[in-house]
Amino acid sequence: MNAHATALRPATTPIDASPRMEHISIEGESETSLAPARPPHRAVRSTFHLRSKLRGYRTEVSLLEDHYVCVKSERLKAVAQDYVLDLRFVNAKPILVRQVAWSWLAASIALLLTTAAVIWWAAAAAGGMLASPGFGIGIGSALAGAIAVFFFLRQTTESLDFTSVHGGVSLVRILGGIGSAKTGKRFFVELIKSIDAAKQARPQPKPQWLRDEMREHHRLRELNVISEEEYQASKGRILAAHS
Repeated sequence: MNAHATALRPATTPIDASPRMEHISIEGESETSLAPARPPHRAVRSTFHLRSKLRGYRTEVSLLEDHYVCVKSERLKAVAQDYVLDLRFVNAKPILVRQVAWSWLAASIALLLTTAAVIWWAAAAAGGMLASPGFGIGIGSALAGAIAVFFFLRQTTESLDFTSVHGGVSLVRILGGIGSAKTGKRFFVELIKSIDAAKQARPQPKPQWLRDEMREHHRLRELNVISEEEYQASKGRILAAHS
């Protein structure tokens, strides 16, 4: 049983910035030329917004009719994304990922303890707190501690990742601070139910399913939703699921 995915490039056509074309064939399925297509307009059923001014993140996820989802996200130093997904290819079991900036937390605690100790020493000085050199040191330490707390809060994040079924790459990522995933619990339950409903509404034989999932990954790569490395890794997993 053979499964393959190959990229074809016409020999007489120079490389340019036009969208890439890829032919995918799995277990005897007819080869289909892939190119990004503008999705049709679909009515919005419900929407979840998450904004973090501290981190410069904004995420908007909208459930659309016919079991699709629209994702809009903004990140610092990253290109804004706006894309639509077929919910059939999304795993209904999201992954909760927490990243704690432990180094900044340790620095914050150390600086705040230092501030307390220095202020106590300055207060006990014979000439009074303001006359003591420890007072200035304490102020500087307090400012440094406040900066450390800021970076700790900014770099500590929590994300809820919905990955692709066989490809294993993140298709929907809701990113914010610790506890942010709980703010959209009701919406996420509705999203999970929609994912299950999408699979039941459009059942397919496995070879066709895998080919369509790979097509979806290719489309997302063209939209820069997933990187080339993520696409190649997901393609390998999809082909492995076929064999």
